Amino acid sequence: MKRILLLSVTLMLLWSCSGDKATQLDLTFQTLFPETYAESFAPGVEVTLTSITDQFTQQATSDENGLIQFKDIVPGTYTIAATLTLTPGQAFELTGTSEEVTLSAQLLNQNLLSESDAAIPIRLRGPVVGNFVFKEVYYTGSRTPAGGNYFWDQFHEIYNNSTDTLYADGLYIADIFGASGQINPNTTPTPFQDDQQHVYLNSVWRVPGSGTDYPIAPGGSILIAQTALNHQSDPNGNPDSPVNLGNADFETYNQRDDDRDIDNPNVTNMERVYFTGGFTWLVPVFGPALVIFRTDDFDALEKVAVPDASPTFPPRVKLPVDLVIDAFEALRSDADGNFKRIPASLDAGFIYASGTYTAESARRVTERFIDGRRILRNTNNTGNDFEIISTPTPRTFD
Repeated sequence: MKRILLLSVTLMLLWSCSGDKATQLDLTFQTLFPETYAESFAPGVEVTLTSITDQFTQQATSDENGLIQFKDIVPGTYTIAATLTLTPGQAFELTGTSEEVTLSAQLLNQNLLSESDAAIPIRLRGPVVGNFVFKEVYYTGSRTPAGGNYFWDQFHEIYNNSTDTLYADGLYIADIFGASGQINPNTTPTPFQDDQQHVYLNSVWRVPGSGTDYPIAPGGSILIAQTALNHQSDPNGNPDSPVNLGNADFETYNQRDDDRDIDNPNVTNMERVYFTGGFTWLVPVFGPALVIFRTDDFDALEKVAVPDASPTFPPRVKLPVDLVIDAFEALRSDADGNFKRIPASLDAGFIYASGTYTAESARRVTERFIDGRRILRNTNNTGNDFEIISTPTPRTFD
């Protein structure tokens, strides 16, 4: 009896396994990079199938074409999870930004019930790679036909150098305290130079908006004018100015009782958050130091008196370097490196124009193109990342 019973059980198991095999599936998946990456197919991705019924899992890794084949899958409902960590070098080749990135995907309640001739796509997602950067800083100003100095045409252009749409709402821009170089015999470097953990801000402006009012697509930018005029044709302008800023996205209008600053009602005003004097936001024509940053509580930032300054001299805003998104520094000349105002951890170098009121501009260098999207060089060194061009190019690179 025992032998007959064991034989019956064995035959039943063999029949059962044979029946399961007939209904098992062979499926092919293909892992894909995010749409804004340089390549489509993602190799080296670890993919896990987990059965909702019994939590049984299978794992495999995608090949050079992003393909993975799972064999003998029991039909049913599954969770599909995928993950891939890119080294900074790999991320740079794919996105133009050198930083470690982890990509992943999770497909819930996927009914895998029949085989298919086509590979099942798994699109990876990840954090935004890259951020806003200064695209161009036009600070030198221009000469009038009579040889006068004209600085109202300064502008700053901020570029979305990332893989995703970013929102400019709430973005801060500020210039940093300190001289641009040995402008006269008594000029000295900033007294805050030894503090490598902070930058000290003169005037601060913020992009308005509720959070999603100003979307900037990858490769897009915002143009911030000191004064949003067509400087070449406006009666208040300079016919020898190199720029028309009448179509700027924002202007830094400094409202005053004497109305000395000019307000273009057709251009949105930046929010004046902190201002240390003057009738307009004039950054040094010898060379400004600038940052863009974000903070949840600007009022909580410390305000510090400038050493040995007059008691009436406004204090400067002390900003931690870890809040800074991007930095730019220009000095008077190549001999003025000891006047550097930005810590090396944010910006290891600087750039300089040939003089003041030359209409020259500092523009960031293009590193490469990815699927038509321009990637700007960003090595945290203004000297490497920017070049001085003879004529400003707001909104363009021509």
